Amino acid sequence: MNTSRQRQRGGITLLYALLLPVMIGCVGLALDLGLLYLRATQLQNAADSIAIAAAVKLDGTSTGIASATLRASQVASTLRVNLATPLAWRSAALRFGPSPDGTDWRSASAASSDAANMRYVRVNLADLDEEMREMRPLLMGAFGAAAVVEVAPLAVAGPTALQVAPLAICAMSTSASANRVNPGSPAVAETVRYGLRPGIGYNLLNLNPNGITPEYFLVDPVRPPAAALASFDDNTVAPFMCTGTLAYPVVGSGRLHLRRPTSFSLWRQLNSRFGQVPVCSLASAPPDTNVREYIGENANWMSVRPTRAFAQPSTVGGKLRTIADLPPPVPASTPDADYGTRWTANVPRGQAVGNFATLYPSTPANFVSMPLDAPYATPGYTTASAQPGRSNRRLLHVPLLSCPVAAGTLVQANVLAYARFLMTAPANATELPGEFIGIVNEAALGSAIGLYR
Repeated sequence: MNTSRQRQRGGITLLYALLLPVMIGCVGLALDLGLLYLRATQLQNAADSIAIAAAVKLDGTSTGIASATLRASQVASTLRVNLATPLAWRSAALRFGPSPDGTDWRSASAASSDAANMRYVRVNLADLDEEMREMRPLLMGAFGAAAVVEVAPLAVAGPTALQVAPLAICAMSTSASANRVNPGSPAVAETVRYGLRPGIGYNLLNLNPNGITPEYFLVDPVRPPAAALASFDDNTVAPFMCTGTLAYPVVGSGRLHLRRPTSFSLWRQLNSRFGQVPVCSLASAPPDTNVREYIGENANWMSVRPTRAFAQPSTVGGKLRTIADLPPPVPASTPDADYGTRWTANVPRGQAVGNFATLYPSTPANFVSMPLDAPYATPGYTTASAQPGRSNRRLLHVPLLSCPVAAGTLVQANVLAYARFLMTAPANATELPGEFIGIVNEAALGSAIGLYR
């Protein structure tokens, strides 16, 4: 009996001796895999954070490249590996490129010469020092496992949507910049961009540089220029008109897909910016922080308050434009109120407040007691929305097309530039009041930034 028990004990001891290395190996494998997973997760989160922070700074300029490089370094300096070890950042891990899926990734110095096309950031931690990207197993090495495991995550970040309204108009001129000399005493030189005067309010639904019939287009918000031309309806465009965005990140040299509408039924979506939100989601399309209109009595910085938010239209010369866009000298007999609400966003570039009479001659002589700050952002001229608002919602980025555009309902056209307009009053089926503020390049439009890998 005792002999049998002794044999069992001996068998168990032998079995235990045989299984002990296996158990130690399993524990070691679990521990090392856990540590490896922790290191990989930490480094991947670090790469993601650095890539997004850098991509936010890109604006199509060499300054944006420099800002992105600096921001990447700043974020990296706050990160830790293994809970305590600072991330040893190297600028070689940061690259810039024109496409998230391409192979043309450049250093900051190389990217600066082509900054307008550098829209994406890649962070490759394989370019960090060995102690950051390599891990030595604690226990498995004793069992013949690999001595070193490399952990080198990759992250690519960039725009996922374009902050451009799905509404396009014709550029009033193909000239990116022209000098307009307004005669007077003294004469005042003014820079006109693609035929638009800074500070002038336009009805964006009532312009045409090639005729007297209004010409405007809806932009396909979901099919980028590279996609095949296909039909789309107002229901497709409506949510994007609410948000003022397109669902693709880049237009570049491509041709926008457009539709000529028979009427403009999406004005309610635009008016979500004024707190009129029955057709838009408050979460994605909140009102502006300032919902005040700048017409009539609300334009209280103007001595002759206009009845509309945009300048009186004109068809002189076979073009549908405004009286303010007629070649100088504009007749001094023009009623002051026909210029519409002026300069609600900012004083035109290079212009002094005292030059109103020269810029806009009229009878009676115009007078504007313009505040030093823009009324849009001046507390005394603003009205807060009833719902939580978001600043700059009334700013629209509108594609300026190379016109004339081919006849037909579904068409394509090249974008010459993006114009920034401030909605000075709510829109309706025939009017979209927008004060021209200036031109902005595509990379600086602002968009949602996301991870591609």
